[in-house]
Amino acid sequence: MSIRAKYAALDRQCRDFHQTHFTPSWLHPDKTRLYIWLGLIMAIIAIAANGHMRSWQFDRWQADPDIYFIDDMPSVSTADAGFFLATAKAIKTENSSDAFHQKRLFPNNLDRQDNPDNRLTKEQLLSVMIAYLAPDASNKALLESAHAMLPITAMITAVAIICLFGSAGFWWEGSIAALGGGLSFSYLSRSAVGRIDTDQLNLAFFYGVTALVLLAARIKSWRAAILASILAGSMNWLFSWWYSKDIFSWFFLGVLVWTGLMTHRDLKRTLAQAIIFILLSGTFVRTGGVAIDMFTNLNLEFGTLVFPNAFQTITELQVIPFTDLLRSITHYPAIGIFGIISLLIWVIFNPVIGMAMLPILGLGMLNFIFGNRVVFFAAPIVWFGVAWGLFALIRYLTSWFTRKYHTRKYQTDSHHARKYQTGSHHAPMPAFMARSSAMVMPITALILTALVYLNAYNPLTNPYLPIPSFSRDVLTGFAHLNSHIASRPNPKPAVIASWWDYGYIATFLSDMNSLHDGGAQVTPITHFVARALTANSQAETAAILTFLAEDGLDGLRSKSETAGALDAHFASFSGASKADIYLVLTHQMVPWMQAISQLGMWDATRGKPINIRPGDNRLEYQTIRCNDNSAPPHLICAGRRFDLTRGTIDQNPLMSRMVETRKGKIIAQRQYKRSQGLVMQAHDLGDATIQTHIMHPRLYQSSFNQLFYLGAENPLYFTLIDDRFPFYRIYKVKN
Repeated sequence: MSIRAKYAALDRQCRDFHQTHFTPSWLHPDKTRLYIWLGLIMAIIAIAANGHMRSWQFDRWQADPDIYFIDDMPSVSTADAGFFLATAKAIKTENSSDAFHQKRLFPNNLDRQDNPDNRLTKEQLLSVMIAYLAPDASNKALLESAHAMLPITAMITAVAIICLFGSAGFWWEGSIAALGGGLSFSYLSRSAVGRIDTDQLNLAFFYGVTALVLLAARIKSWRAAILASILAGSMNWLFSWWYSKDIFSWFFLGVLVWTGLMTHRDLKRTLAQAIIFILLSGTFVRTGGVAIDMFTNLNLEFGTLVFPNAFQTITELQVIPFTDLLRSITHYPAIGIFGIISLLIWVIFNPVIGMAMLPILGLGMLNFIFGNRVVFFAAPIVWFGVAWGLFALIRYLTSWFTRKYHTRKYQTDSHHARKYQTGSHHAPMPAFMARSSAMVMPITALILTALVYLNAYNPLTNPYLPIPSFSRDVLTGFAHLNSHIASRPNPKPAVIASWWDYGYIATFLSDMNSLHDGGAQVTPITHFVARALTANSQAETAAILTFLAEDGLDGLRSKSETAGALDAHFASFSGASKADIYLVLTHQMVPWMQAISQLGMWDATRGKPINIRPGDNRLEYQTIRCNDNSAPPHLICAGRRFDLTRGTIDQNPLMSRMVETRKGKIIAQRQYKRSQGLVMQAHDLGDATIQTHIMHPRLYQSSFNQLFYLGAENPLYFTLIDDRFPFYRIYKVKN
């Protein structure tokens, strides 16, 4: 017997075994008219609920504009929103994003020209859509148009999820997956109001393309299969235009090939479909992918220098525990565990489609490599498992009860027993029992739909309202910054220097160049901006910022070839610069200080942290609450007794300095005998608000603390041009 014949025989044996042991009738719902209509109702509920949640959120934002609006413009809830908005503004005004990119990472991109032919396909699809939907290029029009897309994209996502599981024959379960997955925290937090980012349609494209390749692989008609392959390839091309992670294309191709071969056993047909998909996708000829080392490496090399990886400090890239992962998907971990177990059982009963879809669950597990930003891909399929498990259980119980009823009738009714012996297999059920049995599944489906909605985030029982990524006051400062520099004599290029989170939105709101943004997280610029903020010399801070604005990455690269060359250059700082540099310091940077110091307190020559205590180089503002009944010089703060006369904490001489400020200016201070002890800062912020910090002396001496909290700028290096303390302060670097 040939190898091919042996394989065919083994294949038949496996199919027969599976057909005999793994296809009980209760696994599959009856495709009755009632099933179809109820599936349609459940789908409409899921689609409407997803759109309504985002609309409700925006209504709440509009009801409280003092928090959620910048002047008369809606705010944003992701730092990346500024990238897509600024790109859309450039496309709207110049048909190309080059003008925006030339302002980024100043001065590295001044001559950058990515799209000289103004081809829209070279731009981000999200930005193109915002540009074409906005009536004009004003910031307000762009923001409002971008927000108006969110309810629509949420509904499209629900449709795509339903279509994926529906194409496999599970429409009820697909509706539950769309409802639970679309309103889970893992996805809602990435597609809520203000979340102007590709995540709002990533799920739709991913599940939509998967649905099309499954349809193409399983459909019987050759012509219909070719048409479905064309649609799948075209959709994947759009997905790549929307979100250029071509690694997904290999997953889609694998689903097409696996499902096609297992369904039809026709190599020529599958090969033809795969070729069509590859050619129309247009993604397999590129070398794009995911650089895993960018997520896993703790340090990054640049010439002879070694820098810390900024990805280690980004919240959404942090690995979360498994129980928290489940909680973000199903709210209750037990529900998530039930969903995963049910899904694995479903794969056993449906091995062809199950093995094709199982990697989707694996995407959620990539949390342990790429952080929690990928968890939402797995949310719908976990909820599918929950729905399938419950529906299958109800169908099994109904079937079991029916069998029990018939068995009891056969045992007690001799007439029926004789019928059974002569070949009759069923006793008639009472009419009321037959009607009740037929209604079990529809009633279960409606109850489950209601329970999933009430369990998920919704306006009725579990409202979720995201807060803007940046405070209204800070964004207003960026929006008005251009007016402060419009009347400059002999103007130079103006560049904003701040922490990278602000880079995109600062450029969008101010139309100014930025020194640093999200696109430079894994470059040496991150370290040097952090070093400038944590430096204990304002001269060093000004020297670093001026060097970055003058020489950029090219200068860093050339100076990094010789050990100590950069430090020597900073020490010989002359103050001359071809650009006007505006250092923006904000109250939001206070909680970010741990990450900033972790990246800035670093010896790049040795590739090691500069520790302030054994094994730790992080600086932190530790906020303490003092008892209102205590009064200087003795304060009870955080349960400890502070003696401000002697500088003791619980009678231990731990303090080196105590500083009092009012409206960001020092009004009193005391120095104690311990020169390297802790520092207490008490800030009178007005309106009877006192903020008290305990900090390491290194943080007290940092340029950030001196400039932002104490307003103690050195006039040789900085000039205060906009003071909105305690929200932000903007300094111009002297040159």
